[in-house]
Amino acid sequence: MRKVSGLRIFQGRLTRSKPALEQDKVSKMESWEEFFAALEAFDDEQAEQKRKGLNDFNLLSSVLSVNDEVRLHTRFIYTLLNPKGKHYQGTRFLELFLEAIGRQDWLDLTSVTVLKEYCPDGQGDQIDLWITDGKRQIVIENKLNAQDQPRQVARYLEVINATDPAQADETLFIYLTKNRHAPSAFGLGELTVCHRTSRLLNASSQPVAHYQNLSYRKNTQQDSIHTWLELCVNAVDRQSHIAWALRDYQAAVERATKEYVSKVRTLKDILEEGIAEGKRHHEQAIQLTRELPAIHAKWLEQALTSNLEELFEPLVSKGDLTRIGLENVELLNPFVHGAFQKDVSGLLYEPRFNFFRTGNGTRNRGAFYRLETGPWAKEAVLMLFYGTKMLHVGYVLTEHADRSIESLMPTLKLSVPAALNSKIFPRVKTYSEPLAYQGIIHLADFSNSPQREILGELLTSLVCADGTTLSEGNEI
Repeated sequence: MRKVSGLRIFQGRLTRSKPALEQDKVSKMESWEEFFAALEAFDDEQAEQKRKGLNDFNLLSSVLSVNDEVRLHTRFIYTLLNPKGKHYQGTRFLELFLEAIGRQDWLDLTSVTVLKEYCPDGQGDQIDLWITDGKRQIVIENKLNAQDQPRQVARYLEVINATDPAQADETLFIYLTKNRHAPSAFGLGELTVCHRTSRLLNASSQPVAHYQNLSYRKNTQQDSIHTWLELCVNAVDRQSHIAWALRDYQAAVERATKEYVSKVRTLKDILEEGIAEGKRHHEQAIQLTRELPAIHAKWLEQALTSNLEELFEPLVSKGDLTRIGLENVELLNPFVHGAFQKDVSGLLYEPRFNFFRTGNGTRNRGAFYRLETGPWAKEAVLMLFYGTKMLHVGYVLTEHADRSIESLMPTLKLSVPAALNSKIFPRVKTYSEPLAYQGIIHLADFSNSPQREILGELLTSLVCADGTTLSEGNEI
């Protein structure tokens, strides 16, 4: 049997020799170590960038959605184009807009008017932005995400008396959009767009207006609104409030078009750099993505079974607590709304109902322990529970339990989860975390988790509130 470059031919099969397999194993291990080292370095670098003040805060997107077509985009553009705006730049920004779209001499700026959400007949269509000098006019239709309305373009031209082919050179229709090159046939009505001549044509193929497409995207072969915004930034003092507002709006537009690049280093940067250097980072990230659901399912199952059993078993064996399971599920009836009392077992956790496993029945499940000693004996249940999104840890009471319980735990910051309170438990207070993020991260290290700490404090407060102590040897 002969060796060929670390490979062995055996019974017609090509197989790696043992040294080659061992080398592959070492190489893969080193690759994973390199990957996690890169992630750890990224975490440290990102923390340092944030410490120095780098951030992605955006005032506009903090108060309005970046996709708010009317209140954010139409109105912000209007404030810049309007010569009477509080920017006190007169027609400067309007001049730069005309320059950016290649129509410097289109309007007489000494007699220009700019209106937003303009309704010419006072009762019908509203034009997003209308600019006129009394002779020529510009109609800007803002379509960031919204769909065209029936005959919208045709109706707008009709309402501003711009359907006469003899006046075709006096009207410019601008279609401002994120990723469309022209209005749909539905929106154009009987009109068509001639891209060769950049004209809107009527049913007789006569031009009735100039046409121009303008894109919100920065990286595009079309005319971009960013060209104008950059001209505006360069026209003012870079340290002024106007420049700051323009930059803020640019960032909001980039978020709307998903072109925004974070100022703080991101995980995406790490992966792309690794790929560019020929590393396996992308393959490794995909592998982690595939395996994480199973890992998360294991952590959740351990928390709701073995972790709680380890925590509470000494107390259960001494009679301070009763674990509620299928064999005594009726103990849970006094703690739930009537609709659940017919089949309260549906609230008990089972591995097949794990939140991180596919299929139905993966919500509203938990583990429950009823108190058997202390002032709230048989009136309180400790629970670890998850709903559709949140992981809850806290307590449930019967409707007749003494309300003084709430004064015992002011430091725990428990609250009433509205969904659980209204649908499942009439009297419930919990500490909540998003299960698919903070919750599962904490459950991975259950012994040091806030869930473990809260359960311990609840148990001490509820069982020992009258000065009694837990059964000997049962300190939590």
